Amino acid sequence: MPNNKRHNEPLRLRFPFLWGSTATPDDFREDLRRTDAEFGFKWRRHKTARLAELQRHEDQLALVIAKERLSIAEPLLQQLESLGAVSDNLLDAVTTTPIDRRSAEAVFRSSSISLRPGVVLADHHLDAVLTDLTDLEPEGDLGLAIVRDSICTVRKPTTYQKLADEHGGITRQAVDGRRKTLVRRLLGIGERRALASLGEFLRNQAAERSGSLVMAAANPFTRIALLPHEGDFPDVVDAVKVGLWLASAGPNADRPPGFQAQPDGSLRRR
Repeated sequence: MPNNKRHNEPLRLRFPFLWGSTATPDDFREDLRRTDAEFGFKWRRHKTARLAELQRHEDQLALVIAKERLSIAEPLLQQLESLGAVSDNLLDAVTTTPIDRRSAEAVFRSSSISLRPGVVLADHHLDAVLTDLTDLEPEGDLGLAIVRDSICTVRKPTTYQKLADEHGGITRQAVDGRRKTLVRRLLGIGERRALASLGEFLRNQAAERSGSLVMAAANPFTRIALLPHEGDFPDVVDAVKVGLWLASAGPNADRPPGFQAQPDGSLRRR
């Protein structure tokens, strides 16, 4: 027996991508408004060929949409696979307290997977941030010490004189000049999508208290910022400390002042 329900349904229900596309030609759209019976009456002996033509365009649109979804899903899967190296499931990764590089990376990667309004990977995902930080090129032990211990530090910044003494043969003025160069570089890469997104994300994690920004002691990114570095530049601790430095920017400051660790374990903008 013929399927009477399908016979009386508009064809748009069978070709949802074609119907939903704004690029669908008007003659196709007119056919999609017709029921199967109306469509057959119009096309008679050419019904099969016309249906095949509609189906071909529907399949092309479905392929385009599938590729777009895959392009979104693939980086998410990569992040989830990276989380799998340290946690059996996403819940364990989210509830992990950062105590070392591996757990810090798990927390960072979890934070970049947004669940609302849909599952997407945020711009500040760890791989993108580390890639941008690689372009900073501190150039040697002195440059690295300036970045980690003088600019993007949550401790008391190391003085120019101490840095000069620890890296013999240079003056305080030379350290100052090198620091200014690295600040300019940091501000430059800080405008890129990944680091700009990270700065905004961390700024939203902080709270206004007594006219200053404060990151709570219990915040996992506060804890990551207080961890020792493990490995070469950049590591996940560098990512968080640079992100916090960028997040500390105020409306009237020519450069971010950074955050300072407090006795209670929180971080307060300098």
